[in-house]
Amino acid sequence: MAVEPQPIRFSPQYKLLAVALVVSLTVWFLLAVQHMLTPFVAAIITAYLFNPLVGWLQRRTGVRRILWIVVLYVLALLLIYGLGTLFWPRVAQQSRDLAATAPAMVGQIQAFFQGHEKIEVGGIVLDLAPVEAQMIGVVSDLGRRISESVPRLVFSALESLLFTLAYLIVTFYLLLQASQLKQWAARLIPPPYRAEIGALGTQIDAAFSAYIRGQLILVVLMAVLLYIPLSILQVPNALAIAIASGILEIIPIIGPWSAAGIAVSVALFQPVVPFGMSNLGLGAVLGIVYLTLRMIEENIILPQVMGPLVTLHPAVVIFALLSGGALLGPFGLFISIPIAAVIRIVLTFLYQKLTNQIEMPPPSATNPLAPEAAPQGAAPKPRRTSH
Repeated sequence: MAVEPQPIRFSPQYKLLAVALVVSLTVWFLLAVQHMLTPFVAAIITAYLFNPLVGWLQRRTGVRRILWIVVLYVLALLLIYGLGTLFWPRVAQQSRDLAATAPAMVGQIQAFFQGHEKIEVGGIVLDLAPVEAQMIGVVSDLGRRISESVPRLVFSALESLLFTLAYLIVTFYLLLQASQLKQWAARLIPPPYRAEIGALGTQIDAAFSAYIRGQLILVVLMAVLLYIPLSILQVPNALAIAIASGILEIIPIIGPWSAAGIAVSVALFQPVVPFGMSNLGLGAVLGIVYLTLRMIEENIILPQVMGPLVTLHPAVVIFALLSGGALLGPFGLFISIPIAAVIRIVLTFLYQKLTNQIEMPPPSATNPLAPEAAPQGAAPKPRRTSH
């Protein structure tokens, strides 16, 4: 007797159980291999940043996508080679010099506070011993970490040949197959809900891209803007300090003030001070420079390059930073703010659903789930039919 085949159907409980099981196994697997994720995460971020440029070039010129990717690879390798040849030896030498001066700076701090551990101001006795200990700790950490942290942060994706090859290959295929990946993601969503989920994806994409591209712009811009006054004021190892200050912009709130602390600490104890200033005056000038650039960054640069989607309450920013740092270390500090912005967008969406605020989004040309338009002048590819 023939048995009519029937598809397996899950009940709502089994569906929930299956989703929970898949998510749990995925999280467990990623935690188990997290030491190998660096090139893949770097490749995803790189492809995410450069995919709009590759798509734009393809549409404007009609040239095949793979050729533009090869051109970008060649230009990127030439740029890295040029920067490595011209600037990296100088940065590495200045980093070593900066680390080597730390013991002498510790001795100068101790000599400065010797006999002045307590001062009286208006009848109030101030104990400066904690300040001395804090400054010595900062300078000691500076000497121990500066020569290590700069190259690690700048070239984290190039730590080994294997990771480098994986990064380059994965990035290449992600850029090459970006349109197919978008179509695959769209097919995972039931057709009636694609417009609404696509609108939610557009907001998430805008927040993520604005933050990551904004941070990259800030790193370069602040490093250049800070190198100019540091060079004019003849601060030792100005290039290394400027690059470290730019990289520290990645860490919100904490990073910029740490960068200012490094520069001021070096200026307070540099042997030769220009323009007849004292070390204290030079430190004050650098503090004003960093504060001024920080105000320009907060009020002019950040609103332009990031926009309102990434704007979060300071308390939320601090909580996100502490949580990201505790969970994922330095990488968590970098992604904590965009993740918090995405969580805010998703929670807003869920709140609208829970309160029955049903509103269909208008069609969006920037829907990240929509396949990329064919390049101008290119004929549409025929669909493959099955016989």
